Amino acid sequence: MSDGKHASYSYAIFGITLVLIVLGVAAVIIVEAQRISTNFKENLTVEIVLKDSIALADITAAQKIIQAKPYVKEVKFISKDEAAKILKKDLGDNFLDVLGFNPLYASFILNLNGNFANKDSFTNVKADLAKLKVAQEINTQNNILESLDKSVRNASFIILIVAITLLVFAVSLIFNTIRLVMFSKRFTIKTMQLFGATQWFIMRPILGRSIVNGLISGAVASALLAGLFYYFDNKLPELGLQRDLITFAGLLGGIVLFGVFISFISTLLAVLRYLRLKVEDLY
Repeated sequence: MSDGKHASYSYAIFGITLVLIVLGVAAVIIVEAQRISTNFKENLTVEIVLKDSIALADITAAQKIIQAKPYVKEVKFISKDEAAKILKKDLGDNFLDVLGFNPLYASFILNLNGNFANKDSFTNVKADLAKLKVAQEINTQNNILESLDKSVRNASFIILIVAITLLVFAVSLIFNTIRLVMFSKRFTIKTMQLFGATQWFIMRPILGRSIVNGLISGAVASALLAGLFYYFDNKLPELGLQRDLITFAGLLGGIVLFGVFISFISTLLAVLRYLRLKVEDLY
């Protein structure tokens, strides 16, 4: 009898652990997709073309003002000479020898914070930067941003559908697993009830065990996921899975809590179901 009980618990723990691992992997994919999207957006640039013959003191003051803007992540000053060197490198020829002068303007190159890298914010940012006295022209990468936004929306929709499907499947699998475990206890539950035991007296040890099962499942799933993240992070460093340890620690903690919650709720519903059944319905 004891072996059967432990087998039932092991089956429940295994089922919950497997589901939590799948959900954990799906959550990591969502987090990484969001991070990649943010990185792409923050790599987009806004160019402030400066007026000619601007004093160095004015340029320095303007750079400080720009850097203080809440939407600016980084600002870099490109002088006329640096712009000429960059264009020469891109073209492969020294165009200054042909023209006899440098037609390029000095500029500021801005990287925006990810939250501001969208079409509406770009419009507001452009209008705000145009107020600078040193600004002659503001250039933004609107076409790239629109294409990126469209790709992100499509990818987010697909990921959301997959995540919801996985969640529904996971919850269903856990509920069915717990129901099978409770099915094997249905006679014990009903016998205790017939001898006058209260519902709380019957449920208390079962619910307590469900919490333990959830903790064990969550801990095992978190440990396996942590090992999996560490392995892939070493094999593929460009993924940068260990860059944001707080996020992943929170994710693993959430996995444990979700394991406890779903194990408790599904056990509670299954026990209540058998408590309400008539004796003849148990067969």
